[in-house]
Amino acid sequence: MNSELNKLIAELFSDSNRIQILCSIYENEVTAAEIANLLNISEEEVTEQLEILCRQSLIKLKEKRNDIVYSLRNPKICDSILMLKDSISHRQESN
Repeated sequence: MNSELNKLIAELFSDSNRIQILCSIYENEVTAAEIANLLNISEEEVTEQLEILCRQSLIKLKEKRNDIVYSLRNPKICDSILMLKDSISHRQESN
């Protein structure tokens, strides 16, 4: 992997809220307010993180009725996150 890509990956996953936001929209289209409620963080924080994720083309948005809903561009990103979490959890349980 080139260093630019490594830097981007490190930046994207350096914020735990960003990871939780990605996983919260794994199977559903949701609004920023729904994510904020689910994760118990401010809607402002959620909106900031969603903007970053949109700029990096990890999520997409669309208008639905009078709301903006967010969804993953590629669900495999959450599959990878969950596999990594499982791997770390399994390793910790083995120790």
